[in-house]
Amino acid sequence: MVYCSLKCFINDARERAGKDTGMNRKHFLAGLLCLALLLGLQAHALAAEGAASIPINAIDAAAVTAAPAVQTAAPASSPSGALLDSAALNALVEDFLTQKGIPKDRVGVGYCYTATGDEWFYNPDTWFYPGSMYKVPLMMLVSEQLQSGEISPDTQIGGLDLDTVYEYILVYSNNDYAHKVRSYLGGDEVWREDAKRYAALDSFDERYMLYCYFSPRYMTQVLETLYQAPARFPKVLDNLLKAEQGHYFRLPDSMKAYDIAQKYGAYIDNENSDWNHTAGIVFTPNPFILTIMTKNVGGAEQFIGQLAERFKDYTLELDTKLSAYREEQTRLEAERRAAEEAERLAAAQAAEEPAATAKPAAELRPSQPQVQNQGITADRAYRGHRAGIIVLTLLLIAAIVGGIGAVVIVKERERRRYESYKRRFEAELRQEALERERQRRSAERIAAMQSAAPTRPERVPTVEPAAQPRRPAHPETRRVRRPDTPPRQQRADPVDPDEARWIDEEEE
Repeated sequence: MVYCSLKCFINDARERAGKDTGMNRKHFLAGLLCLALLLGLQAHALAAEGAASIPINAIDAAAVTAAPAVQTAAPASSPSGALLDSAALNALVEDFLTQKGIPKDRVGVGYCYTATGDEWFYNPDTWFYPGSMYKVPLMMLVSEQLQSGEISPDTQIGGLDLDTVYEYILVYSNNDYAHKVRSYLGGDEVWREDAKRYAALDSFDERYMLYCYFSPRYMTQVLETLYQAPARFPKVLDNLLKAEQGHYFRLPDSMKAYDIAQKYGAYIDNENSDWNHTAGIVFTPNPFILTIMTKNVGGAEQFIGQLAERFKDYTLELDTKLSAYREEQTRLEAERRAAEEAERLAAAQAAEEPAATAKPAAELRPSQPQVQNQGITADRAYRGHRAGIIVLTLLLIAAIVGGIGAVVIVKERERRRYESYKRRFEAELRQEALERERQRRSAERIAAMQSAAPTRPERVPTVEPAAQPRRPAHPETRRVRRPDTPPRQQRADPVDPDEARWIDEEEE
């Protein structure tokens, strides 16, 4: 139980690295749980020590040497192991491969059940060319720099702001900007070496550094790192939730009910080998992480989607067993610790017995009262042992209750995070729909305005007549309007009909 509580405490501390948020309820419960266990063990130790130190001449020697039943119990067995059934998972994958007629060496799978952290792999250390899947750890490196303050939100890469870079690379899998980010991080050798820390592998295949090959174990652990500390990698998970709507893991209808943060990779090399993979986090009630990597598998997208659906069904079955499994692990852990403490107390008591029996009763000083400890009887010593055991049992029960409370708090926190991601994703979808509707209405208004606008008549260019030389004006010349004069030839351009036509005429 102490282990479970400390693990919960440490995981929470990792998520809050670099932030001063204070002690929350989970910190308090974990600390209280550890304190209760220490006090219970100390009380039991004091009770045993008091009983062992009673002089041999004051009580029955059998009462001193006889240990309580709990001390003679056999050590509790270790926890029964992981909740995952490796044989069932192997059968799940191999039956599906047999059904599809696909050789076993062409597929690698990595699976992690986040509720317990248990992992399972199929061909875990087979290295595949990942295609665009490498863009996940690539952008995680950029996010770490953003989180640590090495770069700011206003930083531009390749002429684009960071938000656009994340969207282009993780949502639309743009290769041009991925190449610019690789150069920005110092080149392929630098960023690949830095990305090794996202997975706890004993060794890397040489093709990882030479050609950026990935294995199912490596990619699954990269996503585990992302899932455990999303605040350490801002913007990565949000963009992966928007990627590949309706494809790969989202292809089956039953998978569309869950949020999925996924990244695909597809590539056909010079040897005509067809690499096609997908890795993602599926947000079922207890999310699971899945990596499926294939080589030369026909209909790879349908194959990956159908296999992901089977893992989804298996995860939902695990959810029904999770509560009983946690209770059993808690019980086994409590039994193991109780057995360890009983062994320690028995060893301490056995070490004190020779010292108590080394001095015979005849060598006692004559002045030493023979009845000084007559008030301490065998029954009283037994009651002291029993009281210590009762105190320890009550504190263990309190510890179990506290552990269950901590689990409930963690589950509630995961549920709230899931609801937050879901609301954010739905809000983005609504915003996109509103934007498309606005653009459609704007286009309709523009089209209506264009169709309603009158057509202007085309102006026909005309040739102006040559100007006639005017006669010199006579001093007695006046301008008169001659109504009997026939109108001049009309010009092509419009002229005011009321405009007066004047000519110069010389009076006689």
